[in-house]
Amino acid sequence: MGKNNQYETMVEALEQLIKKGYTHNFQVNEHGQLVEGEEVSFLPSQVELHEFHRFEGLTNPSDMSILYVLETYSGLKGTVVDAYGVSGSETVSNFMNQVDQKQFDS
Repeated sequence: MGKNNQYETMVEALEQLIKKGYTHNFQVNEHGQLVEGEEVSFLPSQVELHEFHRFEGLTNPSDMSILYVLETYSGLKGTVVDAYGVSGSETVSNFMNQVDQKQFDS
């Protein structure tokens, strides 16, 4: 199995990823930038996607989320959590489609 979809729960994934140095909690803002708080922002060209993990809701399997594992050009490593499927954020999806995708590299 590759790096993707290797965790049973979001909590387990976040705990393991923090141990690997992915400690920042990023979001994608309405301007299509990766942000953490107000002072730091990155364009898709400044970000690499290292892994992603999908999770089904425990009570409702259609309640799915996806965890993106990222690193910025400046070396910040962290994650973005989004809903998956119909309720997913188009802003996040568009951003992730533009970043350099390293998760398929060996």
